[in-house]
Amino acid sequence: MTSLVDDHNFSHTETGEFPCISCHTNCCKEYVIFVNAHDIHRLSVGLGLAPENFLEIYGANDYSLGIKVKEGLIDLALKQKNGGCEFLEETKDVFRCTVNDFKPGVCKSYPFEMKNGKLSQMISMMCPVDWDLVEFEKMMVSHLKKDESEWKFYDELVKEWNAKYGTKPLSAFLKFLLDKVESSLTL
Repeated sequence: MTSLVDDHNFSHTETGEFPCISCHTNCCKEYVIFVNAHDIHRLSVGLGLAPENFLEIYGANDYSLGIKVKEGLIDLALKQKNGGCEFLEETKDVFRCTVNDFKPGVCKSYPFEMKNGKLSQMISMMCPVDWDLVEFEKMMVSHLKKDESEWKFYDELVKEWNAKYGTKPLSAFLKFLLDKVESSLTL
């Protein structure tokens, strides 16, 4: 599988090697990967699995946007396995993403962010090298804008759920979420 940037010739190490080739995937091991509605939809479709099979629930960090379900006030993230993302697999002493073609937006964006309308590298990133922002700007800015739009959609979806259905089980929320994404994609 290829990543968002694997198909581009962005050689930025002293050896001319693509930076992710020498990566130890620490970002996939150190961060909890929180997901939005579109991420869950893409993973569900791509894996052919119900979200319950790959999602973990966490106590909501932002209580104004936590999902109210019978199980409590929660946030959703990818399950972890062996100290890293569930979808991180070791082959030949290298870890790689097994859902790369439909991985969450936050994973595709890393280590970039938008600050004051400009592309920048995250301050505390775990990448082995610095990236050349000029090379990535066109591709990453459009992706980061899409990711931001998907998170806004998710926030509105959570607000709607909390206002209308807040005491139903998580499984009902996940069905609601997938139905909303499906209908938004057919518009």
